[in-house]
Amino acid sequence: MSADHDKKDPLKFLKTIYLGDRGITGISMDTDNGIIKIHIDCISRIRGKHWDHYTDEELENGAIVFSGCKKFFFDTNGMLPSDFIDIESVEQTAADEYTIVFDVSSYSFAEKQHIPAKLKIIFQNVCLESQDGRVIDK
Repeated sequence: MSADHDKKDPLKFLKTIYLGDRGITGISMDTDNGIIKIHIDCISRIRGKHWDHYTDEELENGAIVFSGCKKFFFDTNGMLPSDFIDIESVEQTAADEYTIVFDVSSYSFAEKQHIPAKLKIIFQNVCLESQDGRVIDK
């Protein structure tokens, strides 16, 4: 599968990303250019039917980069996201538009309960970025 094919099909590209047991470390936005970066402590890739502990392409302190962003929703119920991020759903919502929902729930030790939190982005394109700025689009 070529990089161009993956870049033009965000649904297939996002199915190659594994975030189990990973933590969100930050969110950055370039609103002038419609770019949102979700920074994650470790991003793994799925190259078969399942992740199966494949580590050859892991990105430590990498980011999932969304471009052509149209909307951004972040409902954390007042908690800062920390040690958890997972892709809850991804769908195509128009010819050149996609919606992704992340679960970024946290546990509140003060309240002794799980606090649900969601991050939703409506975007056109997606890629990964390494800590040193290398773009990975396949």
